[in-house]
Amino acid sequence: MKNLKKFLLALPLALLLFSCKNDGPATQNEETATTGSSSVSTSPEGDGSSNPQNNNSPAGKQPGAANNSAAGDGVSQDGIYETISAVDTTSGNVYKKLRAIKALSTAIPPNPTKKTDPVKPAYNRPSATTPQQQRVVRVLTDKYWSVYALVKIGDKEANRQNQGTWFKFKEDGSYDYGYYGEKIGSGAWSFDGMKATLLLDSELLGDDREWTLKMSTSEDIMVWVGTERFANNNLQLKLQKYAEIPKSRDEMGFDKQ
Repeated sequence: MKNLKKFLLALPLALLLFSCKNDGPATQNEETATTGSSSVSTSPEGDGSSNPQNNNSPAGKQPGAANNSAAGDGVSQDGIYETISAVDTTSGNVYKKLRAIKALSTAIPPNPTKKTDPVKPAYNRPSATTPQQQRVVRVLTDKYWSVYALVKIGDKEANRQNQGTWFKFKEDGSYDYGYYGEKIGSGAWSFDGMKATLLLDSELLGDDREWTLKMSTSEDIMVWVGTERFANNNLQLKLQKYAEIPKSRDEMGFDKQ
């Protein structure tokens, strides 16, 4: 128990050092949650904001679409998104964007909920044309990947709440994900070898994410660092490979409290 507490205390620094070891830290915009009454303004293209002209999101998706306006109270009507203020690192301008409130999925407790995204995932078989891409596809699609630890800026409870979230990637470009013994949903995944980013295009509203991906040389541990695309750059997580889906905290070696 003491060793586990020491591990969790050291996790944020360890994840950061691990992610910096290979390709450097993910670029992050300065951003804070807002509950003001200002309206959501047009934001830089491709950041996953509420800008309806954002064409870089998967299949035209953007957080806050389809009657999810967060202007006025800081939280969307369905409780899936919050409005945050962000700073464009190029121009220095402050703008509004929407970010999913839950770290990984709306269906993870507390207060789990599911809402189908009106825009369906875009399924495409990954094109692995380089040794790096071939390695990523091979490692990702091998067995199950479960979240062992998670760091969310300003939310100490997020680590325990999201431990046990698992992902099963398939060679046809689809993936399933769940929480311990329960399947949450499915979607499409793709890997950008130039940016080393993993895109998760979920069938559930509020569950789309993009991550900078790092792999251990032993290929049984990964670190994901959130990007600006869907404003989840306040997240880092460590995943471990499992032959089967871990169905309890005990199976992952955690305390039951």
